[in-house]
Amino acid sequence: MSIDVIVDRLLMLMAELNDRGESRLPSERILASQLGVARGTLRKALEWLQGEGIVERRVGRNGGTLVRQEHPALQLGGLDPHASLKVHRQLHRIQGIPALLSEQGILSTTRVLRTEERGANTTETAALGLDHGARVLVILRLRLANSEPLSLEQMTLPAARFPDLLDRSLNSLYEMFERDYGVTLASVDETINISLASASVAQLLKVTIGTPLFDIDRISRDASGAPVELSHDLFNATLTTLTHTANNCADDVGLDHQRSLMMEPDSTVERRLRSHA
Repeated sequence: MSIDVIVDRLLMLMAELNDRGESRLPSERILASQLGVARGTLRKALEWLQGEGIVERRVGRNGGTLVRQEHPALQLGGLDPHASLKVHRQLHRIQGIPALLSEQGILSTTRVLRTEERGANTTETAALGLDHGARVLVILRLRLANSEPLSLEQMTLPAARFPDLLDRSLNSLYEMFERDYGVTLASVDETINISLASASVAQLLKVTIGTPLFDIDRISRDASGAPVELSHDLFNATLTTLTHTANNCADDVGLDHQRSLMMEPDSTVERRLRSHA
């Protein structure tokens, strides 16, 4: 069991304690037994939580591991469906986040958290139609809307198609694809699920553990049908409304945007999901 998984399970346990007005975790021996992990591994997870200011560890007669109940990660209030900031993402359009936010008068900020070039794994090779041993570029970005964390995005691209990309500004990639590489996205397949924020994701998006998120897997293709992008996005559902306009004509940008929505069937033109923790 990885440290991240242990941290997530500890955070959920602490949230339950917090709801009961309790603050003391069981002993390391009991916790290790409950989680089925070695005490040394558990201790590393507790040290991470201590470093984040979520718990404090005391020695002595009244010692132990105590939850800091005021920490934001443990304030499990429901989501606010009337949040003043609401980003409308139109499913029938292919549009980058900076352009989408600019249209709505919202300030867009991008933080690049990680980039790397490496060999493609089996899933990436199949999804991007790559040869065995091909290289990919992986970009992890945090998007903010009016300084509020909106989405966490991991994009995987064929390295051969985008030379020197990682040396450039990575704020608005769709515009760069067309301007600098002659690559225009012509179709997108998206699968939209709902997932719950893990500890690491909650920290980045500044939401509570277990907050519902729009979980979007995407494959984008160029005009020839060749895969260009494999992405996995997590959107803060508090701030995001998904809309889709359907008719018998080409959509407003002339693009064929196919999608699978893994939600309850909805015959309305506009789909809204407002979830509560």
